[in-house]
Amino acid sequence: MVTIKTTFNELDKLHYKNSIITIGSFDGVHLGHKKIFDKMSSISNQYTNENRTILITFDPHPVSVLKRMDKSRYFLSDNIDEKLLTLEKFNVDTVIVLKFDEFVSKISAKEFFDKIILCFDPIDVVMGHDNGFGHKREGDLNFISNNYKNINIHTISAEKNIDNQTISSTYIRNEMANGTLKNANDMLGNPYSLLGTVVKGRGYGKTINFPTINIKPLNTFKIIPKIGVYYVKVEINDIEYFGMCNIGFSPTVTNNKEETIEIHIFRVESDIDFYSYDVKIYFLEFIREEKKFKKVEFLVKQLKEDKKYCLSK
Repeated sequence: MVTIKTTFNELDKLHYKNSIITIGSFDGVHLGHKKIFDKMSSISNQYTNENRTILITFDPHPVSVLKRMDKSRYFLSDNIDEKLLTLEKFNVDTVIVLKFDEFVSKISAKEFFDKIILCFDPIDVVMGHDNGFGHKREGDLNFISNNYKNINIHTISAEKNIDNQTISSTYIRNEMANGTLKNANDMLGNPYSLLGTVVKGRGYGKTINFPTINIKPLNTFKIIPKIGVYYVKVEINDIEYFGMCNIGFSPTVTNNKEETIEIHIFRVESDIDFYSYDVKIYFLEFIREEKKFKKVEFLVKQLKEDKKYCLSK
């Protein structure tokens, strides 16, 4: 997969012919997106000449430009690099990362299509059923079919989950907020992940034989799973570990006012110091709600049961 990061004013430097194109934010690449990529690949295989599949996406995410981001968490991807790593799993030839700013946000649908999409000389455009482009998303598949007769238009119907719900980034965000991690992971096609850095904590876990690392998320606007205890996989310095993660306030032993992310890693040397390391957390399974215990002894007993359950996986 070739990745090209560019701006609106630099697009005319790119030269492609007979391409097969899709466009979108693709936040939290999921099974609905995969359906689009598979269709592009299928179309490409029908041609005798080399017809490149091209995906156009944006950085930063349009929401961060169009909406005033406060303390709310919205994104399913940590950053553009994580998104690109996920896209490498799919059969897309080229990804164009277009810088998104206020100027691009105000481009009309016609100018967007003429100045951006037509740069790649598309013969086929593949889009989801609810996709839109241009100012206020005024451009859609009907707009293309009515104005560009020489381009083949392919509409991808909604992908459904086992509950017959339409798979979308919005629905996955809602599932994460509701604590239904399994549903979210199933729709993503892989475990939800979070990038962060190990920071200094209180060190209380060591006193009860459950040492933890404290994580500061890389992206303050990325969705964090619902408060509770999770079975996780952690990547640190290219080494995989398993453990259990508590998201919340540790109410039994602290009066924390701010939510924290703490991970107890299994089967690791006690003298290893992960402080300041970058980590990637994969949330494999929700175990239970966070709970305030009357005594620390009861907390320790529960932690042992949690660990036994995780190690049995």
